[in-house]
Amino acid sequence: MNPTTTFRSFREDLCDRCGICLGRCPVLELPEGEAKREIEKLIRGDTDASLVLQRCVTCNACDFVCPRHANPYGLVLEHHNRTGRSKGLPYIAKFIFPNEPENMWTTTRVLMAEDELSLLHSWEENLKHPRKEALLTGFYNNLMPYIAQTSLLDDLKPSIIGSDCMFGIGEDAYRIGFLEEAGRLGRLAKQKFSEMGIEKMYCFMVVEASMFTDVLPEKFGIDFDFEVELLDSWILDRLKSGKIPARNRLDMKVTVHDNCCGRYMDGILQDTSREIVERIGCTVVEMEHTRGNALCCGWAGTVPTLFGPTSGNPFHTLLNLLQSLYLRLQEAEATGADALVVPCPGCCAFLSLIKVLTNSRMDIYLPLELVQIAAGETPIHRHEERAWDILAVTTNLMLKWPFSPRRFFPRPVDIEGPLPEAGQGDARRIRLLGRLYHSVLAQNRISRRIIAFAVKALITRYRAYLEKKRRTITGTRAHCR
Repeated sequence: MNPTTTFRSFREDLCDRCGICLGRCPVLELPEGEAKREIEKLIRGDTDASLVLQRCVTCNACDFVCPRHANPYGLVLEHHNRTGRSKGLPYIAKFIFPNEPENMWTTTRVLMAEDELSLLHSWEENLKHPRKEALLTGFYNNLMPYIAQTSLLDDLKPSIIGSDCMFGIGEDAYRIGFLEEAGRLGRLAKQKFSEMGIEKMYCFMVVEASMFTDVLPEKFGIDFDFEVELLDSWILDRLKSGKIPARNRLDMKVTVHDNCCGRYMDGILQDTSREIVERIGCTVVEMEHTRGNALCCGWAGTVPTLFGPTSGNPFHTLLNLLQSLYLRLQEAEATGADALVVPCPGCCAFLSLIKVLTNSRMDIYLPLELVQIAAGETPIHRHEERAWDILAVTTNLMLKWPFSPRRFFPRPVDIEGPLPEAGQGDARRIRLLGRLYHSVLAQNRISRRIIAFAVKALITRYRAYLEKKRRTITGTRAHCR
């Protein structure tokens, strides 16, 4: 990163300190007075004991509810940018950087079946050849490449491209405040796709699509000269035209998870997801937090733990992740729905993780999978198996933490470079952990109940700790006033 580069998306000249952004934040939901005080503190740069920075999961809802379009989300990103540049990131953050050997894509590949590895290789190879149309897989999609093994995508399969090293076209870097890196990755992507001659880009994930259409053009001035369409929109059009025949009408009650990036692109994914499932016979029941007010799946619950006073402790990060994931799953369960429909493969992977850890009966599907069932095709539904794989690679990272440097400064990512291979020791431990988690020792009724009891107890205690901490901060401020 260039330390002289500045990034400023917050518009202080437009902000009237009304506090609506934090009052309508689905995570904070602060009273009006407290919301006003918190936004004023962020503007002043007084971030000590900031409740916002301790709990913000960077879901970007604040930007969309701001009546003056002042971009208050930028205040959080600017703080993370300053902290990251001066202090670096805790060791556990290596999990999300594709150029680090400990990253989740490299390590999860250790446990992938050959059919999935072959798909990933073919998608990487397709990046080397010119084409006018392409379907970009998305880097979290690549944790579960088996979802592309369907005849419904036959027309698009020759054009599937993607590499984990593209890092969501900079989305994760942007989300944790590594803004210079996000901009650099955006410029590299623009150059790459221009050289390939791309005129139409379909996107498996709204994460990458919204980087093309919203974030990179509006925040970094990087425009793309091709048309962008979500795969879900393509699926809906084919349902409407009959090119995908809905032979089996599904009699299911479902609830839809609206992911954070779905707020971009004028919220088209939110409507598209619901219309897809309704067209194949599902009835949609809504969660307490939905559409523009939806809670993050929970994966970004790790973000505030990367920059606070406990950022060197991976157990704090893990607990915040688990309680954030479980909060969203509990909202889905409270609807009484038969299934949770999750349009984002990344959200699907991590919500599947909390599902298996809490032994939840809630079924989790991508819209594509339900369309497959309606069309008379059985989807390759490995979400729970992949969740245990992700738990294995996470456990390996936690085991390495006591013997590793506490912090690191991320290096620039090479979007055309190969993923680093997992070390021999890592690969052996991950395979051993994978066999353990998939064995009868873990996959029996008693063990699953014990695991669920322990995880729920940890989450309950951690939530009590967070609430006590919140009351302490609030009480201290009241005393100071």
